[in-house]
Formats: sequence, C-alpha cells, structure tokens
Amino acid sequence: MDQLEKRTIKLKITDDISTTEKDIVNLKELTAPISPENAIGRISRMDAINNKSVNEASLRAAIEKLAKSHRALNPNYAITLLLRS
Repeated sequence: MDQLEKRTIKLKITDDISTTEKDIVNLKELTAPISPENAIGRISRMDAINNKSVNEASLRAAIEKLAKSHRALNPNYAITLLLRS
C-alpha cells in the first residue's frame, strides 16, 4: 500500500468519524426519556418506547463504530475512549 492509498483511507476514516459523532449526538436526543405528561395514547406510547429501544441499540452500535474508527487511526485512542466511558 503506497502513501496515497494510506492518505485516502485515513481521510475516509476521518470523515466517517465526523459523521458518526454527529449521529451519536442525534441518537442521544432520540433516546431521551419519554415523559409521561405528554398526552399520547397507549399505542402511541408503546410505539415510542419501541422506537427508543431501537435508537438505543443504534446508539450503542455507533459508539462501538466510533471506537473502532479511532482505533484504526490510533490504537492507543480506543483504550482511552473506553476508560473515559
């Protein structure tokens, strides 16, 4: 693998990290607790709880993807990221 290919891969991973960080912010908002004072029906509440579960799974996957992307760029960063959480 030559330097140009390495640089291209590094740029792709960096872009992927940026996108994943934005996705994590959005998913954190979507996984906020569902307040009971909202006047929604039982079926709508159950649907909201189901959606929250799906978004929580997506959030976990995005955090794992972020750690793997950072590890691809710098093996020591993933250890630091895991220790902070």
